[in-house]
Amino acid sequence: MKTILTIALTFFCLAQLNGQDKLYPVIKDYGAVEIVNFQVELPNPNQEYKLIDELYSRQEDKSALYGRLDYSARIVNAHVAAGVPKEKLKMAIVIFSGATPTILNNEEYNRRFGVDNPNVALLDQLVAAGVEVIVCGQSMVKQEISADQVHTGVQLSFSRITATSALINQGYSIF
Repeated sequence: MKTILTIALTFFCLAQLNGQDKLYPVIKDYGAVEIVNFQVELPNPNQEYKLIDELYSRQEDKSALYGRLDYSARIVNAHVAAGVPKEKLKMAIVIFSGATPTILNNEEYNRRFGVDNPNVALLDQLVAAGVEVIVCGQSMVKQEISADQVHTGVQLSFSRITATSALINQGYSIF
């Protein structure tokens, strides 16, 4: 019995240690990437990466961080952790349809959903890191969101269609 308890305790401790080995090279506390301690294929650090992540899915739990926005942070962190200099990574997040409420300022989010916007801190970090966070004007109109209800730093576009096509014409790729 003592041996089984020792083995179980060892696995528990190892799991706790492994759970803490996360990297957040650019976006702190969001978009965690794992430490990889074996030979892997890495991106070319001399190449410029221009990526678009489109977010459109609705999230039912309005009190929780929008998971796809956290994944966008992970795209940034993964590239930098893999050796791509931050200056060589350009990222745009185009938000539309069901994801549109993620860009509301706290006051409006609270008015609509009864809680502060759990995405604000992550939006601030993404913008501070140079990520373009763009919201679709068509989705805003359909959801009765005015420009003054949008969180600071989020860019307004005519539509998701025009924002994405303009970025593609600038050499960005949809992730």
